[in-house]
Amino acid sequence: MKPAKVSKIIVARVVLHNLAKAWGEREAFPEEEDPQPPPIVQLDGNHDGRLSGMQ
Repeated sequence: MKPAKVSKIIVARVVLHNLAKAWGEREAFPEEEDPQPPPIVQLDGNHDGRLSGMQ
């Protein structure tokens, strides 16, 4: 796209965002809390990457 067209799109987006905030609209994509990483599970058994019973 040409820079002039892109700048018009950005201005339109800013105007719509400001109107939504002024009217008290809720966020379309609310910010999520920091997701916690899954817990680390320690497995017993082989630690060399081979499946048990396989050579």
